[in-house]
Amino acid sequence: MNSFIEITDKKSNEKILINTLLVIEVRENRITVANGFSINTYKTVETYEEIKGKLNAR
Repeated sequence: MNSFIEITDKKSNEKILINTLLVIEVRENRITVANGFSINTYKTVETYEEIKGKLNAR
């Protein structure tokens, strides 16, 4: 089952839904996601601990 987490992009301050199956790496306040043939890295307002908590809750 696919589940999503909501993060806030630091640059645009927009909320982004990320599929947890596509998460490659979480480091500090950055999350790296695979989208098809591209890899996107988002700097977030949330801290590493908050992102980790959201991923573990799913």
